[in-house]
Amino acid sequence: MQYSVDSIKIDLQTVGFNETTELVEQVEDELRRIMRFRSDIVAADIYLREEGRNPTDNKLVRWRLGVPGNDLFAEGHGPSWAAGLRDAGDKLRRQFID
Repeated sequence: MQYSVDSIKIDLQTVGFNETTELVEQVEDELRRIMRFRSDIVAADIYLREEGRNPTDNKLVRWRLGVPGNDLFAEGHGPSWAAGLRDAGDKLRRQFID
């Protein structure tokens, strides 16, 4: 699924399931949270997949942010999509500081 939010091109890919409106909103909320720390984001590729059979921590989230210079990449895990998105978002923000 490709679309834009605040002039940022988003490519959301889900493996083995279809995205829901709630999931898209969670992705957009986390992206807006990240945008408060960095305003030059031009693209965001988000890859979501359930891994393994452990239902308590099987959500895998991979983010690639297109920014001037080198793109930023982070991977997060969690028991829910919101937790995985937050984990990956926190890792991206730490890269802004370094």
